[in-house]
Formats: sequence, structure tokens, C-alpha cells
Amino acid sequence: MDIAASGSQAELRCRDSRNTENDILYLDTETNSGYPWFFHGAIGIKPQYINAYLRYPEGKDIPGKFPDVDPIRPSSGDDLGYINELLSPYDEPTDHVEIVITPLQHMGIEYYNKDSARAHQPVLNLNFMLYWVQFFGREHALTRRIALREVPAAFLTAGFGDVPVDLGDKLRSSWKVEPLSLEEAAR
Repeated sequence: MDIAASGSQAELRCRDSRNTENDILYLDTETNSGYPWFFHGAIGIKPQYINAYLRYPEGKDIPGKFPDVDPIRPSSGDDLGYINELLSPYDEPTDHVEIVITPLQHMGIEYYNKDSARAHQPVLNLNFMLYWVQFFGREHALTRRIALREVPAAFLTAGFGDVPVDLGDKLRSSWKVEPLSLEEAAR
């Protein structure tokens, strides 16, 4: 799908080209093989004229950043909250926007073509891993040591950017987890 010069494309999901009903970045169950699971990755994009604006969960406003606190407007080509080929090249997707997609949540992408002379078609390189995990509760001995950085660990935020996405009651119940702040875990 080409995007007209200085034009935008409404929100779309990442679909399998062989079966367009299949959203390839969607997990339809809370667990798999008895373990919580989620996607973690990055997106590379080309050509350089296309800005991609991620919406997670789909349909939600993309929060602005201080001092521009209004939501980001992809259809206007806002100059923040996007990825493009300069920030995350197609051949080598970067963690410029690190994405964590939890089960039962769709992610949408809107596009804006910055080229005022011609139409372009966005091409994405989805570089994602699927993780099955075991969570530690607040009473586990490692929880405090990880929070105090005594034990190396990766810290991920569900969603992307500065605004975490709430797991929701269904996922917290299924995963048997209640998120803790680092301060709570350190106690």
C-alpha cells in the first residue's frame, strides 16, 4: 500500500501476507505450555521518508511529551513519537523503540509520508523474540537482590516508551503476578 505524498495511512495491524486475518504480533492466550509469555523486540523500517507511529494497545492515543502534552497526531506527521529508517534502519532494527507486547493486546501502526514529491510504501522488518517466563513474587529471595541490582537482570516495560501499559486484571490473575515498584521489591 503506497502512502500519498505528504499523506498518512490510518492505523493498521501487522498481518501475515499469506493470511491477512492473522495479526502476527498478537498472543491469543495468557499463557502457553503453563508459562506466561510475551513478545519483545524492535521494528526496522524503510524508506527513510516514512514515519511509523506505534499504538499500543491499538486505538489508544499516543501520549505527548512535556512540554507538548497533547497526544501525538500521526495524521499530521508530528515530529515526535515515531520511528523511521534513520532511527531504526530496516536491515538493523534498533532498540530506539523497545517494544513489549503482552497477551490479548493488539498493536497498531500509523504511517506518515514526509516526502512531498512522491508516494512511498512502508516496509517493516519485525525483529521479535517470544519469551516464556517465570515470575518471582515479593517473598522470593531473589526479588530483593534483583531490585537492588545485586543480581544482573533485564527490566522491561510492557508497551513502549515512557508510559507503561496496565496488565489488566485478567492477565495479572492468569499470570499470578502483581507488579511491584523497585522500591517495593527492594524492601
